[in-house]
Amino acid sequence: MNYQKRIEKVIEYIGKHLDEPLSLEKLCEVACCSKYHFHRLFTANCGVSLSNYIRWLRLKRAAHQLSIYKGETILNIALDAGFESHEAFSRAFKQICGQSPSEFKSQPDWAFWEKPPYAITFQGNKCMNVTIENKPQKRLAVMEHHGDPLKMVETINKLIAWAKAQPIDLSPRPGRSFGFGYQDPRTTPPEEFRFDLAIHVPDDYRLDDTVLEKILPAGRYAVTTHKGSRDNIGDTIYPLYRDWIHRLDEEHEELADFPCVFHYINFEHEVAETELLTEIWVLLK
Repeated sequence: MNYQKRIEKVIEYIGKHLDEPLSLEKLCEVACCSKYHFHRLFTANCGVSLSNYIRWLRLKRAAHQLSIYKGETILNIALDAGFESHEAFSRAFKQICGQSPSEFKSQPDWAFWEKPPYAITFQGNKCMNVTIENKPQKRLAVMEHHGDPLKMVETINKLIAWAKAQPIDLSPRPGRSFGFGYQDPRTTPPEEFRFDLAIHVPDDYRLDDTVLEKILPAGRYAVTTHKGSRDNIGDTIYPLYRDWIHRLDEEHEELADFPCVFHYINFEHEVAETELLTEIWVLLK
């Protein structure tokens, strides 16, 4: 096994065991690598030390928990992130983003969290797996986000608050939450950016004026999966449009006039960002 593959195994192991002790001995065992070389290999491949990489993953997940779990104590979130005290957590958190956990909880600034210190350049879809799937129609409760994509978490929180206030359980759950991408945040001025956030709701459930009712149409979709941070989802979307969709001409297929759909399999406050799974759906005519 080459050394790049060994580091990939370690990255995957860390993501799946972020809540457990991650000793150097165990990670060296996963990598089948001597502890005398492991640190240098990891830093050379990821651009950041092992300890800082693990701390970043835990703190970013904690940032999402601070934003989503408004009723949870900062101490419990700190302990969940592997810190032994509120003070140690607060120091580490503020060192990264310039805000204390309490400041972030009340008025989060996501700018610093969108720029991870690591660069796992070998991750991603080396051989893109795209399937054509028939999807049934879904009725959705939608909140539209207009403006700076860094403030989209505010719209997410409003949708979650609405869902939790309903008489039946409509809280966003893995596999029942969607996004509709109308523009690329990399190329769209922040004031012109638009994105829909959606929850699948029963067909007979009456919606109030807080949300919009929209329909995800039944049809044939090209589907692929992005694994990892959603900040880097373009690493999957661009190859899909560049390298795969041109094959549609050969098969006499066309893209429908419908935005790119994101199907969220899990969430940032639940797993390490390296373990995030997002299906990308593209509707075909």
